[in-house]
Amino acid sequence: MKYICNCTGIALFCLTVHFFLSSSVATAANTTALADRFLKQLLGAEHHGMGGSFVGTTRGANALGSNPAGISAAEESQFVIHATRFPRTIALLSKPNLKSNYEDYSQYEQGAYGIETLNYIFPMGRLGTFGFALAFLQEGNFRRVDHQGKALNSFPQNNLAIGLSYGLNILKGTVIGVDTKWLRSKVTDANAIEHLGHGYAYNVGLIQQISDAIQMGVVARNLSNGLSFSEVSIPDTMARTIVAGIAYQRELSNTALRIGLDVHPPFRDGVRANVGVEVWYRNRIGGRIGYLRHTEKRYASVFLLEDGVFETEERLWKAEGLCFGIGIRFGNIVLNAAYTPQFIPTVSAEERIHIAQGAAAYAFSIGQTY
Repeated sequence: MKYICNCTGIALFCLTVHFFLSSSVATAANTTALADRFLKQLLGAEHHGMGGSFVGTTRGANALGSNPAGISAAEESQFVIHATRFPRTIALLSKPNLKSNYEDYSQYEQGAYGIETLNYIFPMGRLGTFGFALAFLQEGNFRRVDHQGKALNSFPQNNLAIGLSYGLNILKGTVIGVDTKWLRSKVTDANAIEHLGHGYAYNVGLIQQISDAIQMGVVARNLSNGLSFSEVSIPDTMARTIVAGIAYQRELSNTALRIGLDVHPPFRDGVRANVGVEVWYRNRIGGRIGYLRHTEKRYASVFLLEDGVFETEERLWKAEGLCFGIGIRFGNIVLNAAYTPQFIPTVSAEERIHIAQGAAAYAFSIGQTY
């Protein structure tokens, strides 16, 4: 019976991958909405420390915003708060001049921003597991005031997501999950005029237990028709993506080991993959290390140093390198922190890049089970 259930689950897994790969078409527009990148960054410190791998390793409240099938792994209610900080990043590009000496010719600047999420899940037995999530991204200064203390503006650009999730064990070793998010996006155009857009996005995921130690997962992310901006020049499309992963978990004496590997097909702009390892000792203190390689195409503003003007340029941005994390458990409370490389623009032939500021991002979380 166990063999039949596993075969059925694996078949469902393959059909799900085929269905989502078939329905996940490339975005017609060249530029995606700011909310698109926001939704892809809703990972907690636990997964950031493992190189961003989450599809097969996610579980409990950490699964909200990533692979909702993972919420079914929780046997008790869980509450977790995540905070991720992306620093102001300044990248200088240089090219050889007529004397073959390299000199700076342009500068990319990515403003500092942060993401805060609040996740809560509660199992309902055979009825499945329900979850609620609130996520917020703010860019720029939190608030600016004049000499009289009157607020001039706050959150120049921001995104808000309110989500509901549901996970269910449909077969022995097979769980599915879905979450739906209502989005509100506030962006500022080149003339400093603010625009509001609204919309919905969905994640659908599946996790299949292959053996006592191995499980596989797949999730279709950002299934959406886009946002509704009244200004047609504001990017409003959402790029549908597929992430597939495998996880290995084993407990040896007082040590618990977990390994995760994710891939993001198709690789249109280069290989995108995440791999990470987590080790817990006596379920009290844990360490994580991982490696990520992500690429994405951006139409970003670049400052031409010689001309003193801005222009928009298409370029691949890449986040690549080692990630580190640590976790500490105090009874039913868990604290996590992580370091991960920041996205920076890639260079073309004969170019060199110098990161003058902001090469790393940091994530923190606190969670409780009760």
